[in-house]
Formats: sequence, structure tokens, C-alpha cells
Amino acid sequence: MPSLPISNIFITLTVVSVIFVSNVADDVPKIPYELVNNVCKKQWNEQFCLEVLKSDTRSEFAKDMTTLTAIALNVATKRVTATRDCFLEVKIGSPAVLKSLNDCIDPYNFVITSFQTCLKEDDCSLIGYDIYIAGDEVRRCQKFADSNGAHDSFITTSNNVTQDYCWLGESLANLMCNEIRS
Repeated sequence: MPSLPISNIFITLTVVSVIFVSNVADDVPKIPYELVNNVCKKQWNEQFCLEVLKSDTRSEFAKDMTTLTAIALNVATKRVTATRDCFLEVKIGSPAVLKSLNDCIDPYNFVITSFQTCLKEDDCSLIGYDIYIAGDEVRRCQKFADSNGAHDSFITTSNNVTQDYCWLGESLANLMCNEIRS
């Protein structure tokens, strides 16, 4: 059997490498944050969406909604946990605020658990539903604050931000499920 000249082997390997790299490169977005920018343009609060998703480097060249949804829920979990922890640390304030903070711990625990577990759902449509229910818990916390006379406190601001995370997470989860079904 005759041996191939080294130059032929080199040329063959080069051609195969170029074909392989070009096929792999087709799956990767060419522009940083291309998917993030396209998705966030369609959100009710584009700036909030951009801030949340761009806070994680995985979003720079993300190529699917599953990645973006996971990023949003991860960021939301961290921020909502910090909010809940802040609620737990407050020991001085008006009786209305202190009672409201105490009443809001269970709803916030539910929100955190929902965010942590929803991506493990077997049925994609349940992910958005889980987040929607988490939003109900945020509204329940706000009802506590309202009924206790703490409506104008930082609890309302915290609830508004947490609700923003819920809306973004639910929207991204719904887009993710549509992408998976397609």
C-alpha cells in the first residue's frame, strides 16, 4: 500500500477542520447579547430584562431560551433571598412594618422555593405556572403590608421589584416552552 505524502494529509486535515469549525460556529450567535437584546426588546420592561440577563456572562452568546430563563431565575432567586433575609434582619421600626415583615416571610419563602424548583418540572407549561403562583405570594405579602398600614414602606418597593422578577421569569419561561414546542 502506497503511503500518502505528508502534504496531502495536512491538506485533508485542514479541510476537515475548517468544515467542522464552520458547522460548530453556525450554532453560536455571532453578535454578543444578540438573543438577549432580541428577547428584551419584547419585554414590558426592557431595561430591567437587560440588567438581569446581562448580569450573568453566560448570556453573552446564549443560543436558547432555556439558558436565558435559567439565568433570570437564578438571579431572581439570589435577589429575592436577599430581600427575605433583609426582612428577617429588621428589628426596629413601626409596629405596622414589623408585623408586615413577619407576615411576609412565608410568602417570600414560597417564592424562593418556586424559583429554585420550577426548572425541574417535567411539563414545561408548569414552569410559567409555578412562577405565576410565586407572583401571587408577592401580592399576598403586599396585602399584608396594606392591611397592616405599611403600604408606603420599603416593603412595597421590595414587592414591586420581586414582582418584576416574577413577570420576567414567567415571560421567559413561556418563550422557552414555545421554543421547545417548535
